Amino acid sequence: MKVRISYKRLIWPLIAVTILAGLIIFGMTFYLFLFELPYDWRQYTIIGIYVAATIALFVAVKYTSSYEINKSYVIFNKGRKQLIYYYSDVVYIDEEKSEKRKLIHFYTRQGHARYLYFDEKNLLYKTMLQHCKNRLTKEEFERKYPNVRL
Repeated sequence: MKVRISYKRLIWPLIAVTILAGLIIFGMTFYLFLFELPYDWRQYTIIGIYVAATIALFVAVKYTSSYEINKSYVIFNKGRKQLIYYYSDVVYIDEEKSEKRKLIHFYTRQGHARYLYFDEKNLLYKTMLQHCKNRLTKEEFERKYPNVRL
């Protein structure tokens, strides 16, 4: 089953990237916008390219980010890249942080932390809680992985 990521959760990192790119682009062309008045085709071209690239980025992220939920694993489609997370590899899901931040926070068998955004109906979160059979309690996880900070 294919599930879309909540766009409300994706928008904030995109806004941060867009603002950072704007600061870089307009910072590099500061003299052009401040000292050459009235504006000519160069300023309007820079603004147009920036706006077009921003819109293209927002549309691309919206339509290329999704999850595919299967019986034994989850595929996270991130642009052209696909990340596969098997339910059997998930050893701990931090339910408190996940529900608070609306971000599935889990650890794999190797002790690596992974984060997945909630989908719009929380289907992925419910499915992971139901299908991850190798989950440990917080105390067991801390005993088994002493070098991993929760």
